[in-house]
Amino acid sequence: MEKEFPGASAPDSRTFYDKENQCEYLFNQSGPFWHLCTPGHLTEILFTTDEEFGFGMNLMGICADKYSKLKIYTFELMNNHLHCILSGGRKDCEDLFEMYHARLQRYLVITGREADLSAFKASLLSIPDMQALRNEIVYVNRNGYLVKPSYTPYSYLWGAGYLYFNPIYELMPSTAFNSLTLRDKRNICRSRDVAMSERVRVFNNIILPSSFCCIKEGECFFRDAHHYFNQLSKNYEAYCEIAKRLKDSVFLSDEEMYSAVQSMCLKSYNLSKPVLLPSAAKIDIAKKMHYDYNASNKQIQRILKIDAGIVKSLFPKIM
Repeated sequence: MEKEFPGASAPDSRTFYDKENQCEYLFNQSGPFWHLCTPGHLTEILFTTDEEFGFGMNLMGICADKYSKLKIYTFELMNNHLHCILSGGRKDCEDLFEMYHARLQRYLVITGREADLSAFKASLLSIPDMQALRNEIVYVNRNGYLVKPSYTPYSYLWGAGYLYFNPIYELMPSTAFNSLTLRDKRNICRSRDVAMSERVRVFNNIILPSSFCCIKEGECFFRDAHHYFNQLSKNYEAYCEIAKRLKDSVFLSDEEMYSAVQSMCLKSYNLSKPVLLPSAAKIDIAKKMHYDYNASNKQIQRILKIDAGIVKSLFPKIM
């Protein structure tokens, strides 16, 4: 008999409409919902090493624990900005970020960094409906691993995205923060203030996002795991619109970029494949890929089969 994987769920017999209604009910009973983000295009590099990213993770856990009335559904740290999906009062959301900003500034000074955080300011954007919330959660969860092709949804660890529909994290060994020595607590918090609630757990000197993020509730805004992963991989148009609203960089995988290019080819040239485009049309599509979708030169070369020299002449400052 086949052994059941630890954490595996029983078959779900609910209908599509049952699942959708339960998602809507949860949304209507919760909130208000927000997307807190900082401007990556204006802020200098904040996190450069695993140690600095680790502190950024721990600081999110510290701030979340202080503002426990808020619900954080997911967050992601990038090297010069952050995204966070949460619910609760606007003032509490703003205060949480102010605490994060102040503690990060102090950490950078203590470690000898001269980072300018004047542009590291939070925008708090309201999330109006169920589908928008789904899109925003997925947008944040995919943000980290799409920046570098070497990452997958489960290997980018500087956030909470890798926890979604991932039973493995429940098997991770962890230690209660309050059982650590005072020295270890101060090393994690980088502060003499080490008061934390009993819910906070640690693995490898990192506060686990699962101990302060509402992962299971976040999953319940999707009908099931299949629905979530379908959103994760196929809804690129919605994520491009979110990126524009946030003034964030758009990053698409090759598969998503190819779908976008194929749509452009059909709409503008009535051709189904990019390779069938004449040279002038390829140049036009290349410009749209670059300016509308933040495609790299190499990605443009791969998808349009254009000579590297031609692409470099179009976008000499982008590699």
